[in-house]
Parts: sequence; structure tokens; C-alpha cells
Amino acid sequence: MPTKNAATPTYEQLINQAVKRLVLIITLAISAIILIVVGTQQTVNTTHEAHDLMNSLHQANIKDVPSFIHWNNTTTRNSKQPAFIRVTTNDATLTTTTKNKQTILTSPSSKAFFAKNQTKLLGSLVYVRGFGFFLAYSQKDGQNTYQLWVSLRRLINSLLVLIVLIIIVMLATLALGTWWAHRLALRLSAPTIALLHETKYTSNDPEADQPTLTVPSSPREITDLGQAFNELLVAQNQRLQHERQFISDASHELRTPIAAIRGNLSLIRRRGDAHPEVIPESLSFIDEESLRMQHLIENLLHLSRADRAKIELSDQDLSYLVLQLGEHYQPSLAPQALKLAVDQNIHVKGNAEMLQQIIVALLDNAHKYSPHDQPITLGLTQTKQQIQLTVADLGEGIPDDQKAAVFQRFYRVDQSRSQAIEGSGLGLAIVQQLVSLNQATIKIVNNHPQGSIFTIVWSKN
Repeated sequence: MPTKNAATPTYEQLINQAVKRLVLIITLAISAIILIVVGTQQTVNTTHEAHDLMNSLHQANIKDVPSFIHWNNTTTRNSKQPAFIRVTTNDATLTTTTKNKQTILTSPSSKAFFAKNQTKLLGSLVYVRGFGFFLAYSQKDGQNTYQLWVSLRRLINSLLVLIVLIIIVMLATLALGTWWAHRLALRLSAPTIALLHETKYTSNDPEADQPTLTVPSSPREITDLGQAFNELLVAQNQRLQHERQFISDASHELRTPIAAIRGNLSLIRRRGDAHPEVIPESLSFIDEESLRMQHLIENLLHLSRADRAKIELSDQDLSYLVLQLGEHYQPSLAPQALKLAVDQNIHVKGNAEMLQQIIVALLDNAHKYSPHDQPITLGLTQTKQQIQLTVADLGEGIPDDQKAAVFQRFYRVDQSRSQAIEGSGLGLAIVQQLVSLNQATIKIVNNHPQGSIFTIVWSKN
């Protein structure tokens, strides 16, 4: 059984097949036209010659052998085809053959010709066994009957020679076309083969960053393909870097509570009997660290689900959803105040559960990084072009060069200060992913006199 690669045609095979088909079709079409034109022209000329010869016989008014001989001697025959002539009078039957412009009366060949059975084919075309195809004409004038058979052998031979020449030309053209197709295939496939070799080389180590390919300048299709490969490689490299960073950060974040838990367990084993007072404190610390690890794992699961989520969006009354969440969330912000600035009857296409998760996560983030005596503002407005959901705080704010970085996984703006603030650094990464799934965008701008405003924007088509 042939392998898949063996069954798949190469560039050279495809181009060869196409060129051969093209050459064959063109050659056959031209040959058919030539044969039809030449055959028709020769047939018409032969027919005209036969009619001229028949008219000459009719006008000669042949009555006997001397008058027949006189007609042969005085008539200039333009017929280029061998012919048989028979004139039947009341007194005699005269026959002659014309070959190479020589006239032979009652020749053996003419006797043999008339002795053969003749098969009528089409119109004046007849077939005489042993002699071939003829154009046969007969005309009666009074007591005389004139019969003429003009051979088509020379015409058929000419056509056969023409067919042989056409076949030779076709074979030579096919050979030349195959050679040309081979060279063309090599020239066209060279960039593709080079690109293929580079692609195989880059795929040897899928875990390593892949170098970009050397893209040929032509043909354009291969250039576009190489550029598409390079874009794919860049995206793959970025994904690999993000995954490595994610694994490294997750390992680091998980290592800290695990180390703390193991350290306190070791402390209890070593000093628990002698100093029982350390047990409650260590157990409390173990409980806090295990809860922290649980929250981290839950956030990682949320982020993983968000990366693979396929959701159905439906019409949502965002005004009602924001007001409802604001009322229920207000007690958890104490002593911070929550101000609501929500326009009525604003609808978006989204997922209600994810929209709630986004708003709660932004309010939690504002609560963590805002002073306890400063309010948080939750707003919702719309214009003709877009809908904006905002969460504004009056905290320390985020430097401009770090506004985009805060959406990265495990990123914390102030690492020294962040140690005192609970959180895994995954909240805003999850928010950005959920915002994207709800066909919106999120950005951060500075609040006045200080703080940050997280703005989610839906474009209105």
C-alpha cells in the first residue's frame, strides 16, 4: 500500500500533468482544425476537377473510339487524382484510366476496376475493394452514358502524411513541455522547499523559542505564507513565555504558603510538647496560609476556565445589574463609602454571571488600594458611540508605565506594599479575560486629584 507522501503529487508532477494536458489539448485542437480545413479544401478541389472532367466528356459528344481518342488528345486534364472513365454508347463501351497524365484505353487495371463490387457510402463517395475510396459520378446524354470515378488515394495519403507530421510535432512539443515543466517546477518549488526545511528545523524543539523563518521575496503566495508562519511563531513564542512566566509565578506564590505551613507544623512537632502555647498561634497561621493557597488555586482555576471559555452572550440590563450589585456590596466596603452614578436603561450584550464577577473584582481591587476614609465611585454612562462602566478610587494611583502591566498574571505594582495587602495578583488578569469574552475593552486612566479609574467600554455598532 503506498504511503501518504508517495500518493501526494509534487509540484513537478502537478505542473507536468497540467502542461501535458494543455499541450495535448492545443495540439489536438489545432490538428483537428488543420485536418478539417485541408481535407475539406482537397475534397472540394477534387470534386471541382471531377465536375470539370465530366462536363468535358458531356460536351465532347463521343460516339465511337476515334472520337473518344480525339477527346483524350485534345482535352487538357487538370485532374491531379487517378481516375477511371467509362463511356457507354450504342456501339461500344470505352474505358480509360488516368495516372500521371497518361491515358490508357481498356487497360487491364480498368478492366479489373470495373469487375469489382462497389459499395456506396455517402453521396458520391464509394468504396471499391482493392482500389480504395472514389468519388463516383454518372451522367446520361441521349444514347451516351458517361461514368467517372476519381480516386481519393492521393488525398488520403496527404492527410496521413499530415497526421504523422502532427503526431511527430505533438511528441516533440510534449517532450519540450515536460522539460520546461521540470525546470519551472524546480524554480517554483525551491522557495517552498527552503521554507519547509526551515519549518522542520524550527519544530525540532517545541518547548524552545522558535526563530523566525527566512521569507523568500517571490512568489507572492510563498512570501505571504512565510510571513503568516512568522506571525504564528511570534504568537507561539509569546504564549510559551507567558506560560513559563505563569508557571514560575504560580510556583512561587504556592511555595510561600506551603513553606509557612510546613514551618509551623515543624514548630509544633519540635516545641509543641514543651511549649503548648505556640500551638494555637501556629494553627491560626496554618489556617490563614491554607486559605490563602485555596484562594490562589481558585483564581488559577477561574483564569484557566476564562482562557478556554466559550460563552453565549445575550441582552443584559446593565443599569439594573450595577445598581443591584452596588446595594449588596455596600456593607462589605465599610467604612469606605460607595457612590453610584448610574444612568437608567442601558443594555449590553454579555453574560450576567461574568459581568457580576467583573464588577465585584474591580470593587475589591478599589477597596484594597484605597484609603478607608475615601469613597469609591461606581458609574455607568452611554453616548451615541459607546457604553462606559467605571470604577474610580482615590488611592495612590498607578504609574503610567505600569498601567498595562497590572493586567499581567501575578503582577503587583508595589511589591513591598503589596505584601501587606491580601491577594494573588490574578484578579485583574481574570477581569481582563472576562471583559474580552464579553466583547469589551478595559483601560486605566488617572483620577483627580489622585487615584485610578478602571473603565470598561462597549462599542455601539
